[in-house]
Amino acid sequence: MKYLRFLQNGNIRYGLLEKDNIIREVVGDIFNNHKNTENVYSLSEITFLPPCVPTKIIAVGLNYFDHANEVQMKIPDEPLIFMKPPSTLIAHNDNIIYPKMSKQLDYEAELAVIIKNGIKNIEPEDVFKNILGYTCFNDVTARDLQKKDGQWTRAKSFNTFAPVGPFISTELNPDNLQIKLYKNGQLMQNS
Repeated sequence: MKYLRFLQNGNIRYGLLEKDNIIREVVGDIFNNHKNTENVYSLSEITFLPPCVPTKIIAVGLNYFDHANEVQMKIPDEPLIFMKPPSTLIAHNDNIIYPKMSKQLDYEAELAVIIKNGIKNIEPEDVFKNILGYTCFNDVTARDLQKKDGQWTRAKSFNTFAPVGPFISTELNPDNLQIKLYKNGQLMQNS
C-alpha cells in the first residue's frame, strides 16, 4: 500500500493510492487503525503534504560510503545520530528556501523509515512489525555552515531542509532499493 497526506478543498486528509492514480480517502489513524471512505480523488485534485507529521526526525550521518568519501570523512565505528526538527519538513515538489547566510547547499537522498509505534529497548526480531513503511527523504544541508560550526544542527535545521514523500510505501524491501536524486532533471545521486 501507498499512504499519503494531502490537501483537498482546504482540508487535510489521508489517503491510499489505488490503481490509475486514484486516491481513496481514509479516516482514522494510518499508523494503527483506519477505514477507507467512499471519497476518491485524482492526483490533479490534490496538493501533496508531507506524508506524516513526526514529533522528531532522527537521522544517521555518514551512512553511505560514497557520500562519506565525497565529503572526505571516515565512516564512524558507531552510528552518527543527529536530529532535524519537524519544521524542516516540506512536501514532494515544494521549493527549498536558500538561507541568506549560506553559500553552499547540498542534497542527500535518503530512505526514511516511518515508525508506527514509539519504540524503545526493542528486540531486533521485533523491529519490522513496528515499521509502517518507507518514503523518500532529502537531508538538505548548508555544507559551508556544517564545516564552519563543526556540529550539524544549524546546517541541517533550516525550514524546508527536509523534502519528503510523496508516499509511505508499506511493501518495500529496504535491502533491495536504488536511491536516486535528480536536481533540475539531472541525475545527481545514484546509490
